[in-house]
Amino acid sequence: MNCLFEIARVLGSPAELKEIYPKILSVLSRQMGMKRGGFLILNVECNKWEIGGTYGISPEEMKRRKEYFGSGVAQRILEKGEMAAVIDEGENLWIYRSKRKESLKRTDVSFLCAPFIVHGAVAGILGVDHFYEEPVALTEDFALLGEVCSLISEAILTRKVHSGEIWGLVEENLSLRKELETLGRSVSKARKKISLTELLEERFSQMIAEIKVHPEPNGSLYNEVLNVVERTLLRSALEKTRHVQLMTARFLGINRNTLRRKMKALGIIVEK
Repeated sequence: MNCLFEIARVLGSPAELKEIYPKILSVLSRQMGMKRGGFLILNVECNKWEIGGTYGISPEEMKRRKEYFGSGVAQRILEKGEMAAVIDEGENLWIYRSKRKESLKRTDVSFLCAPFIVHGAVAGILGVDHFYEEPVALTEDFALLGEVCSLISEAILTRKVHSGEIWGLVEENLSLRKELETLGRSVSKARKKISLTELLEERFSQMIAEIKVHPEPNGSLYNEVLNVVERTLLRSALEKTRHVQLMTARFLGINRNTLRRKMKALGIIVEK
């Protein structure tokens, strides 16, 4: 339960999935004793498998020694859409089913693999060497592996939903910027003292009112909205000052160290 809770917390962070996958492997190693593990992610644009993260295996070694996932294991799991064990040093694949009567010895297993499925299609595969030791049955390893993959699937689906909503907010934000610029050009100097807070409050109230409320937890929406707004503010200020950080910091009313820290956290690259 501690392991699943920590993984759920990692998945709930606003970081990119490519940064989250290695963290999940680190949690599995620390909490469950996994020594080797890795993610294979299906790139839907080119229909190729890519390494999403490894633990105990270097990316170079993983490319050279594909027996860690077995010969054709990725394709076979993709076809079956089920969890499996790589046995006989990668020569064979043992498909796991909860009601299967045949037993499997831990000594025969090289890797345990499970797919995470999004919209009915396999989006990636998580492979680990083990979670438990004898005399615990392998079914317990598969049970935990399945729960981890379910959490990943739910996180990907939630991000897809939020991504559409965030893009809508970005478009609204750009529209707001254009309106503010138009307002600044059209009003007199006396009128330019209009409260920016009032304008922003009204605009954001309209945007939030248009977002659909889902029955599922919406835990990361708050952070994602703040990140979008803060990133847009910093980029606009940098463009206004031609990327002179000292002037940008003074313009925003913060110190330069704070500006640099926020730029790094939000992934804003300084243009030379």
